Amino acid sequence: DPGKFGGTGFLIDGRGYLVTSAHVVAKADSVYISNAKGEFYKTKLLHLNNETDIAILKIVDDRFTALSSLPYSLRTKKAELGEPIFTLGFPRTEIVYNEGYLSAKTGFNGDTTAYQVSIAANPGNSGGPIFNHNGEIIGVLSGKQTTAEGAVFTSLSKNILRAIDSLKTDSSNLSIHLPLHSSLRGVERVQQIKQIESCVFNVMSF
Repeated sequence: DPGKFGGTGFLIDGRGYLVTSAHVVAKADSVYISNAKGEFYKTKLLHLNNETDIAILKIVDDRFTALSSLPYSLRTKKAELGEPIFTLGFPRTEIVYNEGYLSAKTGFNGDTTAYQVSIAANPGNSGGPIFNHNGEIIGVLSGKQTTAEGAVFTSLSKNILRAIDSLKTDSSNLSIHLPLHSSLRGVERVQQIKQIESCVFNVMSF
């Protein structure tokens, strides 16, 4: 289907609020997500910011069962140069793990709303969460610089907070409960992944 574009998204509220990259859903008429089990859900676009490459979706599907809590949290402080990171995403139909490190505290051309990371990434990884070793989200995988081999950029996690603030300004009835604490601190990586993967989705734009 030439109208289809894939990416990754992840829950920021167990009741069905997700974050992905703006460029994954910007031109979509409809957006569906699927999890590692192959379960599909329809979503609605709530917010899109092309400058920070952040979009917020809401699952609008009666078949979705809300999660009581999320295992990870958002890190709002700056990450450190050389800090180990990892991501889960959907560059293919099954969920894929990759790891690397923070290689620069700014993005392309010194963009202060992004990091540069050294990590394997393909188009379907766009919108995926970037975790530190404590299971805190430091960013959202945004894109790959085609002119520089291995240069991958992520939108800062604080851009998610800014997107939520914008949503609240537009709708006073909106209530998104962000996870405040990571239960993954000190947990071995394989177990971290097992707890995270049910919160990460393949995003399909049509």
